[in-house]
Amino acid sequence: MKKIIRPVAAAMMICILSVAVPVYSEPEEMPDGVLFDSEYYADKYQDVVDVYQTRDTETLYMHYRTYGRYEGRFPTEAREIAASEGKVSGNAASANKIVKKAVVSDNDIREYYSKSVFIGDSVMTGYKMYVNYYDSLASNAFFLATNSYATFHALKENSNLHPLFRGVKQPVWKSVSCMEVDRVFIMLGTNDLICWSVDQTAKGIFDLTQRILEENPGIEINLISMTPLYPGASKNSLTNENVNLLNDTLREMAEDNGFGYVDINTPLKDGGKALPPAFCSDGLVHETNAAYAVWDKEFTMYAKELIQE
Repeated sequence: MKKIIRPVAAAMMICILSVAVPVYSEPEEMPDGVLFDSEYYADKYQDVVDVYQTRDTETLYMHYRTYGRYEGRFPTEAREIAASEGKVSGNAASANKIVKKAVVSDNDIREYYSKSVFIGDSVMTGYKMYVNYYDSLASNAFFLATNSYATFHALKENSNLHPLFRGVKQPVWKSVSCMEVDRVFIMLGTNDLICWSVDQTAKGIFDLTQRILEENPGIEINLISMTPLYPGASKNSLTNENVNLLNDTLREMAEDNGFGYVDINTPLKDGGKALPPAFCSDGLVHETNAAYAVWDKEFTMYAKELIQE
């Protein structure tokens, strides 16, 4: 015998379904150009509301910008849906398509870096802290950076030095595949040169790019030059001379493989042969905010040149 759903019961079912699925208003464009839906964020991440005891847009967005995006949280429901459908991961279907513009705005550059991830060691960690504190156009970028990281760590599946993503230590190519990014920027080599030769370090970096591309077909690879050392500083094979040799190799690697290349080394030396004292914080390789301001300028120019018609 067939079951008959009476009109009243059917109406009740429709009502229940409509209540179960929240409908959110249009996301708000934040001052840095990111679309953010505070209602969605509060409903989705109750743990954040519990900690801050508020559903205030400014507070929730502060959490997203400072912590949430690195933990794999989404700013809007649309971004979550797109991620679940594979529409915003680094693959061929969603490979970066930069819209060329005659006039490039700050928000255009912010949007460019909101779909970028920087991979590196403690020197890169310093830049991560800089963009989060200062008014940087790269402040919406993702970072996979940790102290003492090297390509020989990055290439090991089970290294305990992999940067955390969503609370998990895993190879960077796996973390990248979980992100909403179109491109990666890689700056490694400082810790490699302490143990490896220039050629071994270059091969390690190339092998890492291939692992990233295997896991994320179509993603854009950008290599960043190693930055200079303090005058006279060295540690085993880590010398300014070898840094220069590695950078020459990375530039050729980029040209041969269609990668982008960002030269930060030259502007940091400011016409000299080493990292000026005003740019060095430890007498070896780590840098001051003044140095990271130079980084920021170079990355702004790099994005602008790519977007500009």
